[in-house]
Amino acid sequence: MIILVLWVGVLVIAVWLYLRQTYSVFEKYGVKHFKPLPFIGNMGKVMTRQRSLAVDVVELYKAFPEEKFVGRYEFSNNLVMIRDLELVKKITLKDFDYFLDHRSLFSESDSYFARNLFSLKGQEWKDMRSTLSPAFTSSKIRLMVPFMVEVGDQMMANLKKKIKSSDDGYIDIECKDLTTRYANDVIASCAFGLKVDSHTDETNEFYTMGLQTASFGFKEMLMFFILINAPAVAKLLKLDFMSSAAKKFFKNLVLDTMTDRERRQILRPDMIHLLMEAKKGQLSHENVKSSDETAGFATVEESSVGTKTVNRAWSNDDLIAQAVLFFVAGFDTVSTAMSFLLFELALNPEVQDKLAKEIREHDIKNGGKFDLKSIQDMPYMDMVVSEQLRMWPPGMILDRICTKDYNLGKPNEKVTEDFIIRKGTGMIIPVFAFHRDPQYFPNPDKFDPERFSEENKHKIHPFVYMPFGVGPRNCIGSRFALCEVKVMIYQILQHLEVSPCERTCIPAELTTGSFNVQLKGGHWLRFKARP
Repeated sequence: MIILVLWVGVLVIAVWLYLRQTYSVFEKYGVKHFKPLPFIGNMGKVMTRQRSLAVDVVELYKAFPEEKFVGRYEFSNNLVMIRDLELVKKITLKDFDYFLDHRSLFSESDSYFARNLFSLKGQEWKDMRSTLSPAFTSSKIRLMVPFMVEVGDQMMANLKKKIKSSDDGYIDIECKDLTTRYANDVIASCAFGLKVDSHTDETNEFYTMGLQTASFGFKEMLMFFILINAPAVAKLLKLDFMSSAAKKFFKNLVLDTMTDRERRQILRPDMIHLLMEAKKGQLSHENVKSSDETAGFATVEESSVGTKTVNRAWSNDDLIAQAVLFFVAGFDTVSTAMSFLLFELALNPEVQDKLAKEIREHDIKNGGKFDLKSIQDMPYMDMVVSEQLRMWPPGMILDRICTKDYNLGKPNEKVTEDFIIRKGTGMIIPVFAFHRDPQYFPNPDKFDPERFSEENKHKIHPFVYMPFGVGPRNCIGSRFALCEVKVMIYQILQHLEVSPCERTCIPAELTTGSFNVQLKGGHWLRFKARP
């Protein structure tokens, strides 16, 4: 009994010393932070579903307005959150080599999530970025616009049919479901060369597998934190966001499509074709001016990393991993942007009417012709989409990991010692918090497209607006995403009015049970024919 008590005492002391060491990193250097709980750190309100992760990070951002950076404990891991725009510039651009990588998610090498562009590290990431960047120029996307329009026509036919058959002349729709099905069909067409109509065939295999792969509920949130904070446990449990069935489905889809096209010599300007070109080393960079490719204010430009020529052979699994990434990004983030855009247009009818008027005028001017140039020639459309991405950026937090020790400087003027962020330490940039900070965007909770007018957009600090990230590791598909959002909203507002209904979430409140950015209770809106 005495020996048992001694062992328990030793264990308690060891745990106490461990916790003291773990949770004293910031306090020693005067870095402000919320007091952590043992083992949970600062994750208590997220894990108990009291707050969404984005709102939790905003609370930390707001709590210490004088600091250049603050600390956050994600369970037993310490993270640094950047609050200063000059530091954002240094981390994402000037000193990018110190923060080249995202935080590691997967320890299992056979996970497609481990081999995609987002997860790759170091030179492998640079090579893959350079390999893929030619696939996302405006000249390539221009060829995909007809596929987007075709998918939009399917959606509109379904919506009009439902409205026509309704007794009241309108229908209430959960818009996240609507936009997810649209995004699913666009990806099916533009990436895989498949014709899918998820609005009619609601349980088709492509949509079902996509929903299973791209939905990040509370279970997936727990998995994410285990993967990132306890990789040894994740490896033991063989955790992966993709089921075996989903892996098999996407593998067969990509490889069978490639084999069939080579055998039958089919040439279709979609992502599968571009991946086949990349594998052969025939996907070349275009010598075009950045102004020729401008798709909107939110578009991010490719850095020198992505414009280098790389002669590297990629395996089939590498290519499948990129196809899966295209799918997940298109399925969730683009559909999220669309659903929030419809939400804001419903709540701001004067903006909706002005945009609908611009769409009608351009439709008449172009004689009904609809292509990439039609989208790019609508300044108010771009203002509206840019403002939506400010208020509701799908990627509400950017993350990096320090690849070698880096001097962040002093967190504030009262501290005498510089803070050295150590190799392997995670770092986050709170996009949502910056976008909602009144010192950068006056009256930030107001949906005001005029912020992005020709007269005003030059006032926006280049490192405070980052819906698609910033620096060389920005979103490679920003042009594609913007084009897809604009095509959808063009087709909807051309024929339909959107307004709130009884189930609309007013005021907006984010759900706390999912990683996916969604409104509490869903994105319910009312659709009726435009007079």
